[in-house]
Amino acid sequence: MTEAVVEALEAEYRRVSAQASLAERLDAIADELGALAKPGGRDMTKDEVDALWGHP
Repeated sequence: MTEAVVEALEAEYRRVSAQASLAERLDAIADELGALAKPGGRDMTKDEVDALWGHP
């Protein structure tokens, strides 16, 4: 049973090690969101920012 646990842990370690790092995954997410964003936009007023934060 001990050997099965060790093998499972080693397999999981190999799986996780093969994944992209957190920074790489976050960069990919930021790139995807940037591609979805519409160009331009506008500056928000203080009242709009306050409303987002729940301030009257």
